[in-house]
Amino acid sequence: MNHPQERLHLLFDKYLSGSITAVELDELWTLIGAMDATANFPESIKIAWDHVPEQDTTADVDGDGILMRILEKQGRAANRRVVTILKNNWGKIAASLLLLLGLGLLTHKTAEVRPVITKLVTTTAGSNKAVLTLSNGEHLLLNDQAAGTIARQGTLQVIKNEDGSLSYTGSGSDTLGDTYNTLTIPPGNQYHVTLPDGTGVWLNAASSIRYPLSFSGNKRNVDIDGEAFFEVAQNAAAPFEVNAGSMQVLVLGTTFNIMAYKDENSIKTTLIDGVVKVVSKESSQQLKPGLQAILPNGENNFHIVPADLKEVLAWKEGEFRFYDTDIASIMRQVARWYDVEIVYRGAIPQNKFYGVIPRQHNVSQLLEVLEVTRHVHFRIDGRKIIVMPGPK
Repeated sequence: MNHPQERLHLLFDKYLSGSITAVELDELWTLIGAMDATANFPESIKIAWDHVPEQDTTADVDGDGILMRILEKQGRAANRRVVTILKNNWGKIAASLLLLLGLGLLTHKTAEVRPVITKLVTTTAGSNKAVLTLSNGEHLLLNDQAAGTIARQGTLQVIKNEDGSLSYTGSGSDTLGDTYNTLTIPPGNQYHVTLPDGTGVWLNAASSIRYPLSFSGNKRNVDIDGEAFFEVAQNAAAPFEVNAGSMQVLVLGTTFNIMAYKDENSIKTTLIDGVVKVVSKESSQQLKPGLQAILPNGENNFHIVPADLKEVLAWKEGEFRFYDTDIASIMRQVARWYDVEIVYRGAIPQNKFYGVIPRQHNVSQLLEVLEVTRHVHFRIDGRKIIVMPGPK
């Protein structure tokens, strides 16, 4: 078996080259977390540190906080012994490495000099704003509503809960089955609603859901645009049906995620637990937990693939999580979360990116981390982000 130092060296090199697998990345986390105050870092990590600009040393790095957040994200206890690696002679290397691994991205090689983003803005991360459009056309800005009953619709009461989420109380009559509300989440925000049947829905930025006030008959139908995570209340007599563009998802009671943004090149349904059936005009497939159904735009046949559940659900956990992700896909997420316009100048970089970044960071912090790779450079003008090839 390889010595831990040799293994760490190998895994770190694979991380820098972009060839590391998800299993190996978890192993790298474990090895870093297991190092104590007397550990000698592999030469590759020391070299990587030498390429980090001086202003990024431990004087500007909250090493303890970084490590604690990383361990929390990995579902591990924050071991105080591990934190001592930030206090030794190589503490700045550890802090830098943890920053890059936990909050940043690397692709093929760490840059010698990091480009500087021009005209930095402090566009902040989103919150829980939403607009509820009632069946009569009335618009309620939920962020402006106090907790309690905010509307009455027939026998139903629309409730804004103390945590800001939305729910319904009362028994919906059959006459409300043709009465629909629409919940719209603007860019830079997300929201949680419990539908009249008890189904929980978490909506990502720039998304919407249209649903009836009463699920009568033998079906429960909703329409979504954008991305949503569902915890469907079980009712064998009335399957739950989600319409998302050209894809339909049929459910009895389960948890799953649908990504159906109009600016993406496919619709994706990922099953977390239970069983769902995905349907298009010409085909249907039943999913098992951990699988993802992909329906490319303009096609009618599904591609069924294993899903990276951490990446799929990162938005719900307050993270950007990239694994073999191209810059165009990243920037679409950036546009939706920070409510900015993306403009490309020159050739779009084809490199793949890897890493995890908290969504509460402002956009300039995220872009600075991306620029470390030297594969991409940004210029910001107001709420417009201009994407250009990096100096490489």
